Amino acid sequence: MKTINFLLAAVSLLSWSLHAGARDIVFDPEFQRMRAEFGAQWEADDKLVRRKLSALEARFGKKPNIVYIMADDVGLTELGSYGGGKLRGAPTPNLDQMAQQGMRFLNFYSEVECSPSRGSVSTGRHPIRNGLFNITLPGQVGFGLHREEVTIAEVLAKQGYYSGHFGKWHMGGEEDQYPTSQGFDEAEWSEGNPPWWVLNKNAKFTDDAGGFSNRVFMNDPGPEGFPYDTGGVMRATKGGDAEMVYPYSLEKYNTYDSEVADHVIDFIKRRAKTDKPFFVNFWGKGNHFWGAHPDFRDTPAQTTTASQMVEHDYNTGRILKTLQDLGIAENTLVIWTSDNGPMYTVHPHGGYSLLPGSKGETREGGVHVPAIAWWPGMIEPGQNPMDIVQITDWFTTIASIADGGRHIPRDRVIDGIDQSGLLLLGEGRGRRDYIFHYNRENLEAIRKDQIKLNLKPTNPGFHFFEVYNLLHDPAERFPNEIENGFWAGPGISKMIQEHMLQIQRYPHRKVKGFYRDFDSSFDPQATPVYTPKSVDW
Repeated sequence: MKTINFLLAAVSLLSWSLHAGARDIVFDPEFQRMRAEFGAQWEADDKLVRRKLSALEARFGKKPNIVYIMADDVGLTELGSYGGGKLRGAPTPNLDQMAQQGMRFLNFYSEVECSPSRGSVSTGRHPIRNGLFNITLPGQVGFGLHREEVTIAEVLAKQGYYSGHFGKWHMGGEEDQYPTSQGFDEAEWSEGNPPWWVLNKNAKFTDDAGGFSNRVFMNDPGPEGFPYDTGGVMRATKGGDAEMVYPYSLEKYNTYDSEVADHVIDFIKRRAKTDKPFFVNFWGKGNHFWGAHPDFRDTPAQTTTASQMVEHDYNTGRILKTLQDLGIAENTLVIWTSDNGPMYTVHPHGGYSLLPGSKGETREGGVHVPAIAWWPGMIEPGQNPMDIVQITDWFTTIASIADGGRHIPRDRVIDGIDQSGLLLLGEGRGRRDYIFHYNRENLEAIRKDQIKLNLKPTNPGFHFFEVYNLLHDPAERFPNEIENGFWAGPGISKMIQEHMLQIQRYPHRKVKGFYRDFDSSFDPQATPVYTPKSVDW
């Protein structure tokens, strides 16, 4: 009977693969196993999804628009809809309404840091595969989004989309790494990571760091005299030369996110009048611990992150209202996510999560983050699915919604999984029950269904490894090798084995970065000569 069932699954898989054109995409072996088991159901789901999308295209005369909003360092329990909001002294009514009217993901996972998450959603590949496994830093060259990676903007361009990027880029500052060199038709972006603005060589201690406390400067002494010119806000169109709009300053940094939202709204208004669908990124710098807009400093929490949270919430509401006012909300998928968990090194001016772990860690607090999808008339409102979604999935899902799956490259491993069935058909239609959690170059954890195995235990002197049931213990407090590890360990070990064997056939991209010469001697603030007062005794 098992043999017959396996043969039937294999036949349905072949049928599904030929229909969907996905046979040639190289997925992880664990997904291939899932596809063999569930291929028949997925084929039926795909037909329903395509029927819905075809009806929508017939109604509006073009494929759906896509808006991707990425917040920075927002922990799982920051939004009101996730148990934060007012409780954190930073109400989020617009994001809460977005969650109520759409799909609030309870099991969404990012990568561990800013640049890796941005590279993953752009390419559908884990950072270790695409080479962008670390954050890009000021003065660094040779490291960033590689020109041979295929981005979602490039995929969508082949489907007739016009794409724009506005806000934080953080995937390299060299010309071949600019958004407009990576598939976007137009862009205005921060040349580096916006918080570097306070590290600019022109920064002063007297600069307004957000109206609260200059203690949020991480450098002490410093950063006065930082020897790099950390750039500014850049603007370009595809095929044109990039120009600097203005150099960095804390004054501009404080109001940057609202300025970026203005550009996104202007882009939407312009492109809504055309016959081409659009794709646009709104990637702000909030909530990134430095700076606060003067109009949003009256939050009960009285911290920079609270001010940036309410500003970001307000700007998200503005964008959603623009879509409604233009009458295109029902033809526009809006995705909102955080790029990683909170950064506690600047507490209380950083994000927060009730889960242990932070930015830079594969513990739940570092990678288990909030995410929302909103699409009136297409996504049933009020949903809170438990289906697992990983940030790479947005690449493949967006490509599928635009009917551009055939443009996904076949010569490399794609980690992103098409979750359009989950969005349009509801909970239980997800196609992922596993995640490989990388931290830079190291595989540190694996999740399979509700079981998570940490390869980097918090108490290595006692535990060889840690195994958690995340339904019993979402905060990873009680590792249980006996109850969970004995039965789950062999299966997860097999997953790791096959995952590693595939890497031998499809090696990771090698990217080497180096630092250019300093503009001056690396001495941000010379040690002062101090003569204490003495008593003649």
